[in-house]
Amino acid sequence: MLLGIWKNIEDLEMHINLNELEVILEAAREREHRNMKFMAAIQGIDIDKDNKEQAAAKFDEVQQRVQARLQGKSVEQLEYDELGLDVEIEE
Repeated sequence: MLLGIWKNIEDLEMHINLNELEVILEAAREREHRNMKFMAAIQGIDIDKDNKEQAAAKFDEVQQRVQARLQGKSVEQLEYDELGLDVEIEE
């Protein structure tokens, strides 16, 4: 929780705790990201494109694991089934 009850910068440096520092750092990073995103958007560039693609790939991976677990198979077995391959896996 940010209290913001510092007299000056020196007082802030002497009395800030780790949680407050983390919040300030995260806010500064978010502000910088928004500024960079705005500047890129002016130039027609979507800087979050890679993040969206990574999120979609991660979602597909999780969805595939869930589907395999629901069917009582491994992810590899499910992939082989999708390809129409009959593979014997020795355990």
